[in-house]
Amino acid sequence: MPFPATRMSVVLPVRDGEHRIVRRVERVLDALADMTSGQSEVVVVDDGSKDTTLEVLHELKSRYPQVRVVRHSRPRGLEAAGQTGLERSTGELVFIQETDSEVRIEDMRRLLRMSEDTSVVAARAESTPKPLSDALLRRLSAWGTKVSEKADQIDQITKSSLQMIRRDHLQTLVGPRGNSYRLQGETMLSTSMEPVGDPEGE
Repeated sequence: MPFPATRMSVVLPVRDGEHRIVRRVERVLDALADMTSGQSEVVVVDDGSKDTTLEVLHELKSRYPQVRVVRHSRPRGLEAAGQTGLERSTGELVFIQETDSEVRIEDMRRLLRMSEDTSVVAARAESTPKPLSDALLRRLSAWGTKVSEKADQIDQITKSSLQMIRRDHLQTLVGPRGNSYRLQGETMLSTSMEPVGDPEGE
């Protein structure tokens, strides 16, 4: 069931991601359409890519009006890219991916559920992939599921961390009273069996 009409922004930093950014953006757009009945946007911050990432992003923008593209003329780092995206975003709730990797959609859902408590002004979810157990692999294989060759790929997935900030509290957080707020984080060990697709985007 979609979340009430709340304008949401998702900030995605990327550098030299010509082969992976299309799938990442499309997955987030699909998730946003499922999560909220309000307007949403994906703000992609190209952190000084040297490949054709910028051209790929402009093509994406022409296909999806919800996509906005911002570029750093030189690499400034993921933290700076996240800050740039936050400044350029317009959503009431802003999700910022802290890594140049796939967004874990379940983390978005967890943070969105947390936002139902209006006292939560900012939150962070971090997921660290946990390898499939041998018992689970055997059980899946017994049912004819070809997952054994994917186990190594799961082990190589980097951790994902996502921030959520409620825009109407930004001024409070950066003001004199900001230090009185305590940021609570949550880490989850998880194994995701979502469809992956072609890593080269073909």
